[in-house]
Amino acid sequence: MATPLVSVVIPAYNEAKHIEGTIGSLMNQTMTAEEYEIVIVDNNSTDDTWEILSRFPVRAFKQPIQGCGPAKQMGLMEARGKYILNADADVYYPGNWILKMVTPLIEKESIACVYSKHRFLPEPGFGPFKLFMLRKMRDVMIVLKSINRPWLNCYGMTMGYRREQALAVGFDMRNLRGDDGRMAYDLTRFGKILQVNAPVYTHVRTLRQDGRILQVIWKRIKRELPGLMVNITRQKDHDTKTSGNSPGGLKNKAEL
Repeated sequence: MATPLVSVVIPAYNEAKHIEGTIGSLMNQTMTAEEYEIVIVDNNSTDDTWEILSRFPVRAFKQPIQGCGPAKQMGLMEARGKYILNADADVYYPGNWILKMVTPLIEKESIACVYSKHRFLPEPGFGPFKLFMLRKMRDVMIVLKSINRPWLNCYGMTMGYRREQALAVGFDMRNLRGDDGRMAYDLTRFGKILQVNAPVYTHVRTLRQDGRILQVIWKRIKRELPGLMVNITRQKDHDTKTSGNSPGGLKNKAEL
């Protein structure tokens, strides 16, 4: 079996409803099937996620330690590709996503980590115009954070790096939010973080948790404003494996 160039690593927890669509979109990429593999880590799902994985040509593993960090660390260790792309189990990936994400890592050694934006799929109560306004607000925050803290823009649904460098730093094995930002921060010792024009598409279920669209916008404004100055100022060097989620920092990596 040929060694793939890219490994797409996906943690999954009770994603039976969405994971088939995600896998389908990843199997329909512009790269050949030999150039990449799909690695999925089931993180103690209690639904049919594990059974569904057996229907697809993916490499599946079980991680008993709960948390996105532990799940992604197992995926990282089991992956065979030189380049790792993190994906989520409820996201749809355009056919050129893998190629666009991995190209900067292949062409420029100075780039250690890449990420792209995500867009929400319209649903009743969350129409295209309202989501457009929310996206524009999020874009402003992305620009501001990119000045001094670009790792805060890195989400596991669309993020990439070199496997060798990621193994050198490792994911945080605690069950905390912000595992992607912590990994991205640690990778800056090897190079820069770059935003790639390769948007992905996800559901609004995380938004619905905060109510209707106006409530969503208001709650995100209240969440971001207190930590605005923190998020745009240069951060002191710190150990991501022992630091906590501080107000205005990693804790506020919520999906705007």
